[in-house]
Amino acid sequence: MASDDEILITLGAQNALFLLASLLVDRSSKVGMEEPGYTDARNMFRLRTDNVKLLPVDEQGLVVNAALDDLDLVFTTPSHQFPTTVTMPLERRLALLKKAQEQNFLIIEDDYEFETNYVNEPCPALKSLDDDGRVIYVGSLSKTLFPGLRLGFMVGPKELIAEARALRRLMVRHAPNNNQRAAALFLSLGHHDTLIRRLHKSYRARWEIMGKALADHLPNASRNPSFGGTAYWVKGPPRLDSEVLYKAALAKSIFIEPGRITFGGAKPPLNFFRLAFSSIDEKKIEPGIKLLADTIRSLG
Repeated sequence: MASDDEILITLGAQNALFLLASLLVDRSSKVGMEEPGYTDARNMFRLRTDNVKLLPVDEQGLVVNAALDDLDLVFTTPSHQFPTTVTMPLERRLALLKKAQEQNFLIIEDDYEFETNYVNEPCPALKSLDDDGRVIYVGSLSKTLFPGLRLGFMVGPKELIAEARALRRLMVRHAPNNNQRAAALFLSLGHHDTLIRRLHKSYRARWEIMGKALADHLPNASRNPSFGGTAYWVKGPPRLDSEVLYKAALAKSIFIEPGRITFGGAKPPLNFFRLAFSSIDEKKIEPGIKLLADTIRSLG
């Protein structure tokens, strides 16, 4: 249980990440970042330091190995790794915490889409397993309420939160009080829990329909997100350029998100893209995937 002086309300998770990058990263800092990973976080770190190390991701999320040695800060999205959607299991989380203790680095845990786990019981957050105060937790209400609300939060040591609060005051003073109060009442009355249950039912149906459609029309191109989420990470044919596909698909009223931008390396693969399903009518998913598959084949 976090105390009041260990929590800061922010204007969404991105505002929290910017505050943390500003406070914890300077020119000499060595930051570890998932590859592929959250583009805006990587850009924030690169504004502060040239020492951003791209760390591999496998079927269990961020790989814990010697690549983490000699770092000051590690950014990770363990609940639903962005963009691959893989979930870090408990054993990997414990190994990451142990490595952080051994190598004396801090962890920023962006608990992206933690609330969209509708398959199994959610895995404990890194922050809840942290006995050394090395994890700074960042979360948001954007996915479950609405993005325009811009309410997020961070949880960390009270000394850090005090500095983040002072910095936030220089930027925006605070999130709108009426929004904070409305959200607090919504949560306290149990409406948020009810909303989550409804979202789970709706999202799971779309998740299953899209998974089957991808298996039928683009076999072996995607990994089934193990614990849900709101998107699929798709690997197209080797010669596919997802930027070209984006334009061709958009002309047919299909929206994809090219994956190139999520890679931080000099020569990123071009054949990956994201397919979200949270706002799509269930009846349109399978025909849309079929049309997308036909579009990919037409591009050679």
